[in-house]
This record gives sequence, structure tokens and C-alpha cells, in this order.
Amino acid sequence: MCHTGPSLFGLLIDRKPHLVSLLGMFTGLESLPYDVVYQIAKRLDIHSYESLARTCKPLYRHLQNEHSARNALQATFPRHLWVQLAQSQSHTSQRQTLGRIHQCQTALRQASPYSTSIIAYASTFAYGAGMLCYTVGGYLRILNFNAQRTTEKVFEGRVLVNHIAVTQLQTGLLDLDSLHSMQVLGYAHDITVLHCDFGAFGQYVFAIDVSDATPSSGSSTQGLHPRVRLCSRFRSNSKLFVRHTDKYLVMGSHSATGSHGHHEWLLQAFHLDTAEPVHAEPLQLQGFYGSEIGSTACFTLHQDEFYAVTNQTSLESEEVDWTSYYHVVRFRVDDPQPELVIKVVWRRQHLEGPINDAWTDLGFQIDQRTGELLLVECRKEWANGGSRSIRTYYTQSLDRVRLKDLKEGMRHPPTNDRLISTLDETSNSRYEEPGVRIDRYVHTEFPATNEETVKEYIRAKTKWNGYSFNTQCFVDLVTDEFIPEGEWRPRQRIRLRVVSRQELSPLVRDQRSLHPAAVMVRPRIKDRDEMELEDSERMFSPSSVYLWPPDDAPQELYDVLCPDGRAGDVSAILGDEGIIYMAGPPREPGSPERALVFISFDPTFGFTGMRRLDGTFAMPQRERKRKTGGGLEHAPPTVEDDVSLVAKEESRHLAGPSLAERPKRLKLEGEAAVEAYNLDLSPDPSTHAVHAHFHATPNLSTAAEDKPEPDVAVPPQGDATAQALGLDPPSSWPAFGNKTQGSDHFSRPIDPTTASGDQQDEGKGKGKARARTPSRTPAPTTSTHNRTRTRTTWRENAAYLAINQGFWLR
Repeated sequence: MCHTGPSLFGLLIDRKPHLVSLLGMFTGLESLPYDVVYQIAKRLDIHSYESLARTCKPLYRHLQNEHSARNALQATFPRHLWVQLAQSQSHTSQRQTLGRIHQCQTALRQASPYSTSIIAYASTFAYGAGMLCYTVGGYLRILNFNAQRTTEKVFEGRVLVNHIAVTQLQTGLLDLDSLHSMQVLGYAHDITVLHCDFGAFGQYVFAIDVSDATPSSGSSTQGLHPRVRLCSRFRSNSKLFVRHTDKYLVMGSHSATGSHGHHEWLLQAFHLDTAEPVHAEPLQLQGFYGSEIGSTACFTLHQDEFYAVTNQTSLESEEVDWTSYYHVVRFRVDDPQPELVIKVVWRRQHLEGPINDAWTDLGFQIDQRTGELLLVECRKEWANGGSRSIRTYYTQSLDRVRLKDLKEGMRHPPTNDRLISTLDETSNSRYEEPGVRIDRYVHTEFPATNEETVKEYIRAKTKWNGYSFNTQCFVDLVTDEFIPEGEWRPRQRIRLRVVSRQELSPLVRDQRSLHPAAVMVRPRIKDRDEMELEDSERMFSPSSVYLWPPDDAPQELYDVLCPDGRAGDVSAILGDEGIIYMAGPPREPGSPERALVFISFDPTFGFTGMRRLDGTFAMPQRERKRKTGGGLEHAPPTVEDDVSLVAKEESRHLAGPSLAERPKRLKLEGEAAVEAYNLDLSPDPSTHAVHAHFHATPNLSTAAEDKPEPDVAVPPQGDATAQALGLDPPSSWPAFGNKTQGSDHFSRPIDPTTASGDQQDEGKGKGKARARTPSRTPAPTTSTHNRTRTRTTWRENAAYLAINQGFWLR
């Protein structure tokens, strides 16, 4: 059976689970042979699968099967990262992964997160594929939500200084003071891209390999670090962007000049294996008029093809026009001489109403079911010239649409329009019959005829807005002002606003039948060529609006969401685990570091010491009350029953012993034995993590490249995760090697002048480190040459453990 969407039975289960429960009680559905239940379950999407499992205990037991869970995952979200990790790891439970995705997406749709915390303090950050990369001081830190969540990789900026010093023959002239700034441009495929400003020595883009495995390419001699995959100097950082895969990197800037005298985009592509340019000369996107990334232009790399899309078709507005188009440039990155031809895709008719450009949002997403590349645009329109503007997200699959030539039969105006008399030979107006939109690709915030009062936020109060196609929901970060009791100055508070919808059953009444209860599958819609459109039978309910936290939430929660009551400029990224955003004032006066707040919809994320909103600790619940005797058996467990187990078990199962524990003597490279210091990281909620001064002298220890780490995917977290997800725990888990303690991968002498906030004692206040006993290892000189032979990557405790500011919300 081809899985093109939720099955009819699945949608019935998902929408009316109580009816299925009655069906099970009175018709013996729970008594069906396992093979029959298995055949039903393998055709369900994960939400229907989970709903069916909650109807009665016999079905719950049946649907703990790993094979049927695997089939449901493959049918629903085969391109989801958690699914790919679960199916590539023999020790990862398919059933737990299914429950985790279901609970996470349900929490997002209902704006009901499981936890929130200050995850770090940073100056720049990137978040994607379960990886958080951020810069603090002169360091790049990487937190992996898929494995070892209690530790972070640390990459020292000194590596980049050494690289420039050697390649530019400036050895001895560069030091850490030469690195003026370091910004994260993006992360993908275990590669983080950095923009580094060396002042008079120029600006560079670095591609850093942050994978667990030791890089095999590159050379660690003569100052060239094997993790540096690319180092490229550029002259203009005007609207600089980078898109990359594991093979190619494309760097662009709005720095070229077109024949019309205006700026145009200039692209440079590189092989990441050889660090050589793909094309002899940079590529200029001529006639590509969008200039604002995220609103009028967007770029991406997908399956070794580069896509550039804009919703601007000219530099000047056409006074008489009928149809609006997307301009698309697509070419293979490995083509040494690509044809940069602009193609067009129908966008909208101007008669649909004026657009409020302040809300326009343009970007790419991936359909986790089909793997298709989606173009997603938000437009707030005064529909049909009405008095009320409505926000709508429009989606188009670039794998399904036919890209048309720029001049392909679109200059013929409608013959019955009076405005054609105003056209002359200089007119550039275009007309095309309106395209057909299907419900799955059009999500309106609320119906135009809706009489109900829905609280809306103006653009100035909406600090960030985004959209998740795979969960069909708007996600906004909005602000309110309030005056705390006993104060006169108003404060801001950040709130999460979600607008979501549910898929309806594809069954409709069969008008051809005389029986009043006869139903049929909703027929598909046809396009202008009378071809049936895929997914057009799928319809959705009107949107529901959720706002969190409620007005009566504790002030401590709002202090985490909006530090110091000042939101400032908010930048955010929505990922699979939740939303991470930067907000609040600078950590210290003059510092670029601000709080990174993590709103987690993932029921498996938490840390020891996290409190509930009532002030109690989220302690494990060891026993569940059961009724015995002749009474009813308890219903299948839910996430809320034992979700508190996760916080304590997370550290023990994902990362092993804390790095704060004193390790034994460790053997380093070159037979040098040193005793690591006790990091003494007792969390103190009254203080923040203290990070090293940006220009501090780096610690110089014996060179030792970080070793490959255990390739652990999301959970195995044992009984804790299983109970938190409302599942039966697996009978056994394979043994896991503990490389956190007793491995030279994590050991190095601690220099208090360079230790990050996770390493320093917090009792002396912000920005100050308490002096420690000097290491018995003699301190080497600080010349650039000697730094090339020192250790430059290691692991430390995750910053959020030292910050210790967060709440468990369930």
C-alpha cells in the first residue's frame, strides 16, 4: 500500500478515539489476532498509531511491537532526523521514537512545552539537526541534543589564528587579540561555518568539522588543523550568507554591481574535500532583484543543487499588472559552467488584495514525509480588498511545480479587461490564469468571515514569527508589558503564540448513494490541465490559537523567558526539539553575549535540579498506584505520569558521570601524565556561568586530538524515557561504554585565565576566576608556533548545568 497520507481508519482513530474504545469493548477489537492488528497498525500514521494504543490496554500491549512502530515511522516521517537515527541504531527503540515524536509535535501544536531554561549565554548561534552551535568569548561551543547532552564540545579560536598566521606568513604577528570577532553563520552535516574578523589581516569564512570522529583530511602540521575544512578570505560582508552540505559550500554577498547600477548577488562555491573553488570566477545573479534575505530572497542547497528564489520581479513596480511570480535560479553546484537562467513560478493574482510587506517571510523547508523541498511564504493580505488583513502561509513543492521560462506566454493580458488600453510597448505587465491551491499548502490564521474576537499582536509586538509545515502551525514570539507589584517601571514578558490546525477525515457523504450513511473518499482537485493534484483530498480544520504562559504564571518563569524584563532584538530558530531564541540585555555592559532561551517540546530533555513551577524538584516517581482485585485496570500510562523521571535519568544514561567529578590521572599524548583539576561545578541559581575573557592567554597543554566518541542516538535512556513517553520499558538495553571518565579525550590542565564559565568557580562573581594551584606541567611559551602543537578541542560540562535556570512544566 502506498502511504501518501494518513489512512481512513487512522484519521477516524485520531479524531474519535473514544468511539474506537467503545468499538473495542463491544465488538471485540481487542480480541483480534495479532497479525490483523499488525496489518492495521502498519498503515497508520504515528498520531493515529498513538491514539489507537491509548484506546484500551490489549491494543496498548499489541502496539508496543517494534516492527509495527518502525512501519508507522517510515510511513509518516521517514525523513525526520529522529527516525533516521532510530533506524540506523540497533539499540534505539522504534516505539520510544514514535512516542517521542508524537508527544513533541502535540506539545508544539498546543503551545504546551515540557520545560524551559536558559541554555547558554552567547554572542551568535545556529541551531539545526539537533545541534546548537554558539560563540562565547573566543570559543565555539557545540551542544548535541541527540547524544551526550550534559557535555559540550569546545573549539578554541586560537586554531583559526594559527591557520591565518601560517597560511598568510604572519607567524609571530598574530595572537588572540587579532581575532576581533567570531560569528556562527550556519551548521549542517557536522560542519559549522564561522565568520572571523581579523581586523587589518582581513575577514575570513571558516568551515569547521565538528563531527565526533577524528577528521582524516587536513594536516595538523605547520599550524593547519585537520578540523579546518575551508578557509576563504572575502572582501565584502554585505548581507553575507553561507549554505553548505558535506561536499560543497556556497558563499554569497550582495556586493556585485549590475548593468542597471544596483547591487546584485555574488556567489562563490567551494569543494569542502579540497577547499578549492568550483568555478573559475564568482557567479553573479543578474536580473535577480530580491535583496533582503528572509523576506524578498532566500537561498538553499538541496541534493547538490543551489536554489535562489525571490518574490521581487523588478526594481520598479508595474502600474498595470495582473499576476505575480517567483523568480527562481537553480543550478548544480558541481557544474563548472552553470547556466544562471531565471525561471518563474506562479505566485498570486494581484486581485487577491494588497500585501502588508512588514509580515512577509520567505524561506525553505523540507517535507519530512516525502523529502521534497518546499518554498514557504508568509503574506498578510487584505483579502479581496477587505478591511481586515489576514496572515496566511503559502507553500509550494519545488519538486512538483514546472519552472517556466521568463517569457513563456505570460505577456498576453486578459482580453476582457479595460486596463489593456493603458498598455504600450514599454509595459512589462504579465497575466496568467490563477493557479489551483490545495488545502494542505494554504494555512490561514483565521477565516476571513470569522466573527470571533482573536487576540492579535501588531508587528512591533511580534518579535519573531515562523512556521512549521510538518506540524501545520504558526509559531510566534510576542511581547506584553506589565507593571510588577510594588514597581512603577513597566517590564516586558515574552510569550509563545501558536496557531495550529488538525487534519480532517477524508470521508465525505456519497451524494450518488441513496443510503443516508453512505460515505466516500473526498475526490481530488484537478489543476488547470485537468490533472489530479496529489494530497488535494486532505482537508484541515479551522485554526486554533494558543498563548503560553498564561497571565497567572509565576514571575520566575517570565524571568527565564525574558531576562531582566527586556526583550530587545529577538532572533530565534525553530527545531525538532523546540525553539531557541536570543533575548534580553547584554550579560555585562559592553558585552555582546546575551541569553539563549530554550523552550523544549521534547519530553526527554531536562537536567538534575530543575524545579517545577510550584518550587518542588522534579523528582522521580518510583511507583505508580494501581487498583487491585476486581476493579478496573489502570489506563495506559501517559507522559504526565512519569515525565519527571527524565530529568534525573538524562545525565546518567546519555553522558555517564559528570565532568565535575575528579578524574584519575590520565595519560596524555607524549607519555605526559597530569592530574586534572576538580572543576567544582556546583550549580548556584544566584550566579551565571562565567566565561573566559575574550583576549585571555590560551591554556597550552600537550597536543591531543579529540578521539571518536560513542555514536549514541537519542534515547537509550532506559526506563525513564519509556515511562515518560507512556511506554513499557524495554526488557534490556545493550551495555554502553563510558568514555566520559578515564579517557584522555576530556582531560587537560585547567588554566584559570582561559577556562570557560563551566570550568571556573562562580563564587567570585561574574567575569572573575578564582586562582588555582598551578599545574605541575611547565607552562610553555605563548608564541604562535608553539600554539600549533597544543590541544585545541575538548569537552566540558554543558553551560546550562552551571547556569541552572529552568523549569519543568509538566
